Amino acid sequence: MKRSLRRAIIIMLSGAAGCVVILAILSVWFAMAAPAAGAQTGFVQFLVGGVTLAAVFGVWYIFKLVDRHFHELDRLRGAIVTLAGNQSAVLPLREPGEIDLEIERLHQALGDLTARYAEERAVPDSRLGAVLASISEALVVITEQGQVSLVNYLAKDLLGGERVRVGTSVFAALERDPVTEAVERARKAGQAVEVTLRSVDGNTLTARVVTLAEHGGAVLTFAHAEGEHRPEVEHDLELHDQPPAPRPLTDDTHLTELPATVMDTETTGLNPAKDRVISIGGVRVYGGRVYRRFGFDRLVRPGVPIPGRSTAIHGINDAMVADADSFASVYHEFAQLSRDTVLIGHNIAFDVAMLRRECAMAKLPWREPKVLDTLLLADALKLGLPGLSLEILADYFSVNIRGRHTALGDSLVTAEIYVRMLPLVLEAGVSTLGEAVTFSNRARHLIAQQKAAGWHPTPGAEA
Repeated sequence: MKRSLRRAIIIMLSGAAGCVVILAILSVWFAMAAPAAGAQTGFVQFLVGGVTLAAVFGVWYIFKLVDRHFHELDRLRGAIVTLAGNQSAVLPLREPGEIDLEIERLHQALGDLTARYAEERAVPDSRLGAVLASISEALVVITEQGQVSLVNYLAKDLLGGERVRVGTSVFAALERDPVTEAVERARKAGQAVEVTLRSVDGNTLTARVVTLAEHGGAVLTFAHAEGEHRPEVEHDLELHDQPPAPRPLTDDTHLTELPATVMDTETTGLNPAKDRVISIGGVRVYGGRVYRRFGFDRLVRPGVPIPGRSTAIHGINDAMVADADSFASVYHEFAQLSRDTVLIGHNIAFDVAMLRRECAMAKLPWREPKVLDTLLLADALKLGLPGLSLEILADYFSVNIRGRHTALGDSLVTAEIYVRMLPLVLEAGVSTLGEAVTFSNRARHLIAQQKAAGWHPTPGAEA
């Protein structure tokens, strides 16, 4: 029967420790039985006791070093597997001296590899930036929803740098109707059109609009001779990408082709029997890719006061939800986003329990969704971490935490954790949705805690 080196060393150290203790006991027994003077016997006992303690401490210290060494090897193995599945993944940071020299050298070699990947990916971006920087017109590229995906310095100067940052809505700078009408005209014409647009400040702007055809969205250019020309371009053209259309979900759906919605809720408390939902957030994922463009972030009017202790966590107060839509309205939109997808979340049993109760109160139809829990998956993977909170997992997988304790912020963090965890799940021999659910069920103690908290449906509940 094969044994890992780690297990073999642990067995050897345990045996050595046992031998030291036995020898120490025998030494003390012989010292006490020897016909020596009392003082001499006491000295021998003290000496043997000291040697025994030192030996036991030495074995314990070596055991800790060995355990730490293999823990770091496991972590490096996970990083390599994650990197193989996602070249944009980031290695967990380690300070010099925090790990032994051999592991530090492996970290350095792997870090050099990820840096080379990053340089190779940056080449097309730098070329694109150089080409776009030569354009002497104000340039803005938007998605079909009006999200800014590219902007040059002249456009920032013309429309306002904060209003047209990448990822923001162009309608923060331009009036909506003239823009949407212009894009529709360009689409029907199949070519660029000259139009007049209006800024939110009331200024009239002459623009040239052309659509991006199958890529979705449009390019807006403005003559802007007054602005200072700088070769600066910001872009995230992946905002134009769309996930494949969901297929019917079965237990045999492969995880690399799994359509999912990573979601989170913010609530008035942690008791599904009495607390209310005040925010729902989500983002679409397909296989191992996050589609940030397909994000959802809505406040919900709960109809009850929000306790101060809850506001202290998520920052949502009564004034912020006073004019928000009802749960029924927001849930209808969320259901459209998540249709035919698996729901993924961290401790998602709680979020589903909250949605289940809210739907019952609003008399909305409810069907138990297919779910995957990153908490249960992390526990089943046996990562050897001191805890499985979102913060600890984000640190382990080198995910930047932004917007923590907001529904959309937690959804984005969880989505990044999930896609970086996915290669480890696949390596564990888990390849389909059904297998992932079975794998998650290994976390029996966590599932028992969730059931005790009332986060799972009672037998006979509608499914």
